[in-house]
Amino acid sequence: MPKLSPLHWIALAVVLAFYGFTVFALTRDYYLRHPPQPPAASDSARSDASPRQQIVPGADTSAIPESIVESNPQLLHQQGDALFVQRRFDEAARIYARILELNPGDSEGHNNLGLALHYMGDTSGAIAQLRQAVAKTPDLQRPWLTLGFLSLQAGNQTEARAALERSRDLAPDSDIGKEASRLLDLLAQE
Repeated sequence: MPKLSPLHWIALAVVLAFYGFTVFALTRDYYLRHPPQPPAASDSARSDASPRQQIVPGADTSAIPESIVESNPQLLHQQGDALFVQRRFDEAARIYARILELNPGDSEGHNNLGLALHYMGDTSGAIAQLRQAVAKTPDLQRPWLTLGFLSLQAGNQTEARAALERSRDLAPDSDIGKEASRLLDLLAQE
């Protein structure tokens, strides 16, 4: 076997690193352009499914039994968030409502349900959910920010300012605190 000089080893390492980076970049680009899609359910399977199965996405393909999913708030949060990202707000709202059935004190559930209701066009119902969230957990920053944002959208500047100030004051250096400050600056410009 031939002996390689240190220069040859360095060249080999550079070529291998370049090759690995190229494969990684091409693979990443492919999956960004062609994200994996869940298998489509047939129309007959959807019509035969129970209403609960229709709100729990991926129930047919999941290895987790539906009875566990229905009673596990963490899994329900994940599914609700996935539906929210897909802009399927009515289905997400039903999942967030199920979370609140299981745990009425879940302020994140109230926050998420409020956002889903807002994007469905029910801003007053959304604000009611957020008021419940901040009443149950006044030290949780995100519901205050969301309440401020939705109050601003609804034209209630007094409530928006108070909620945004509370959100900012809870943790001014966090991302949520910075967003609250940004919204307060916008409110001050009006």
